[in-house]
Amino acid sequence: MPLPKSRVPPSAVPDGERIARILLVDDVRRLIDLLRNYLKRTTCRVLTARNGAEALRICRKERPDLVFLDASLTGMDGLEACRVLKGDTRLRSIPVVLVTSRERTKECLQAGCDDVIAKPVTQEEFLARVRRFVALLERVENRIPASLRIEFKAPAGVYTAYTKDLSPHGTFLKSPRPFAPGTRLRLTLHLPGGRPPLELVGEVRRVVEAAPGSPLLPGVGIRFIEVTPTASKALEEFIAERLGRQPG
Repeated sequence: MPLPKSRVPPSAVPDGERIARILLVDDVRRLIDLLRNYLKRTTCRVLTARNGAEALRICRKERPDLVFLDASLTGMDGLEACRVLKGDTRLRSIPVVLVTSRERTKECLQAGCDDVIAKPVTQEEFLARVRRFVALLERVENRIPASLRIEFKAPAGVYTAYTKDLSPHGTFLKSPRPFAPGTRLRLTLHLPGGRPPLELVGEVRRVVEAAPGSPLLPGVGIRFIEVTPTASKALEEFIAERLGRQPG
């Protein structure tokens, strides 16, 4: 069945890369991790909740741009949480997508949700729903795997960590410290081969927090926002060199 036309008008697409907030609600951790992983090539802030009551609290506090809500939660199920959201004049404008079996599609739509997605959820179908409701910023450049030492200064102190991957425009930093999206970091990146270290300024765009049993590596996705021409050239040359060594 074709998806309804996007509700995001062209004027809603931000010029300044506003970070969308997406709330994922499920009482099964591996399913939250699956959906979070589907968003790994996007610039967004992922919020999570394990039950309907927690989801409502987060909606009242954070006002997410989109909610994916499992219909079969324990306690307050997703349908009831959806009815509460849509009955609240302050929250009813938040789009809600109920995640359910195909047999319950009609029941979910009657609960007032904006859309339904059937299990098992594929990445293509999930991202199609996301794009329908929010102006999703998606990273199109490829990143190379690279474990490089990096020192960074944050408001709370000075730290050392290692990168997981690297592109001319950003990196994923392996760090157990959950810096908030929007945090600016002064970075010193050490490239191999006797190259001089690069001084950069980055902004946290994605956070993956450590969770028991989760296969996802904790850390932060960083977008470089201040890069000198010399540093930019050095990054591009290093990445091109690495790509040249890879087969194919």
